[in-house]
Amino acid sequence: MLEGLSHKGLTYKDEETGEEKLIPRASIDSGYKYTIEETERKDYLMMLCIQKYGDFCDKTTIELFVDRFMNHKDEMEKEMREDKEYMKNFKS
Repeated sequence: MLEGLSHKGLTYKDEETGEEKLIPRASIDSGYKYTIEETERKDYLMMLCIQKYGDFCDKTTIELFVDRFMNHKDEMEKEMREDKEYMKNFKS
């Protein structure tokens, strides 16, 4: 078992203050809430991404990206446009 890990979460010592702090465990209810239509769209995007990138990424990683895309599309698009290495793949 990981040192500092308990049923409450992960305890660690803050290097700056020396204070012991706790990162609480994630709640099962803390994820994104989707409507039936959004769930269908997410399932469709997951299927496409797993077909295309399943050899390179595990399903959890793909799900993180799909959730981020669905909930923060503008931020993701901005980050992609600012990534010069990524944008080399496209003609201007």
